[in-house]
Amino acid sequence: MMISEINLRVNIYAMDINSSQSSGISKAKRNKSKFPSMHEAVVLHSAQTTEQEQEQEGHHHHQPSAKSSSTTTTLPLNHNLNTTSPTPSPSMSTTTPLKTPRRFLFIASIGNPRPYRTTRHSAGHILLEALTPLLPRRVPLVGTSPNNGNIINPLFYKTYTSPSYMNESGPKLLRNFQSWLSSTQTEIYQKIVQPGNVLSTNPESDATAAAEWHLRGADPTTLRNFSPTLVILHDELEAPLGKVRVKRGGPEKASLRGHRGLISSFESLRGKGMYPPNPKKNVLGTGVDLSVLRIGVGIGRPETRDRGGVAKYVLSEMSEQELKAVRAAAGPVLEVLVDELYRDGAE
Repeated sequence: MMISEINLRVNIYAMDINSSQSSGISKAKRNKSKFPSMHEAVVLHSAQTTEQEQEQEGHHHHQPSAKSSSTTTTLPLNHNLNTTSPTPSPSMSTTTPLKTPRRFLFIASIGNPRPYRTTRHSAGHILLEALTPLLPRRVPLVGTSPNNGNIINPLFYKTYTSPSYMNESGPKLLRNFQSWLSSTQTEIYQKIVQPGNVLSTNPESDATAAAEWHLRGADPTTLRNFSPTLVILHDELEAPLGKVRVKRGGPEKASLRGHRGLISSFESLRGKGMYPPNPKKNVLGTGVDLSVLRIGVGIGRPETRDRGGVAKYVLSEMSEQELKAVRAAAGPVLEVLVDELYRDGAE
């Protein structure tokens, strides 16, 4: 998808449906995006592996036998980046202030396919299902399809549900992540962010377009230094039911605790040289490095430490109460993702 075909839109959710004939600018006056801080219930674990974690390395997860710094700016409303509309009058200069995202998020869940989709080991999939409808309400920057203007896709994040068995999660997850980076997101970075090329492709109209951007309070030159974050949603055996644990980075930052889905994912990233970050060559070739955010939702641990007993536990169906607890974790996780979207700095 060429950037000339992308329309940035501010997704306004508090608008009155009955006033749909009023101007988009008037709607913007009544709607402001809010970005509260990370949910207090979420603890960010970024410390090195503790001795206790090392002792737990032997407790492996299982899969079934396979039958097979933030910048506040304002973006224009419904502004087509490769066309120039007349310079707005002062009466049209009202805008809805938005934080400028600093990162791209690829939000992936790992687990097992059917018939194990609602087992404890697939809690990451259940979490993503509950999270997906919440994301557009907090991430209002979207783009329309060049072929069908009625199809709206998020610009700065993508969700992905792994179709693989848990211990085989890595290869397909990596392929989809790379495809996403190399298409839409890389093009946005190269055509908009890096050169600040948000004006018309017609040199004669650039001055008019620039005047419109600045009248609306936006400085295109601030839209830079975007970095990708791979978010992995997974089940967490060592956390109480429904509790969220967030860890940044790979096993060098915090133990994977024998989670085979995470192990497979990091092996794939390492095999392609994408993680740990290589100071000489990064994932986009644009001076930015990949961050990884591991978000686990607690499924509790059985009393037994026997490997067979643990395997049976994680591959058992969740009760309605357990499903409800996992879905409820979508709220705290949403706050983590919003904070990550606007986070400056490296890993």
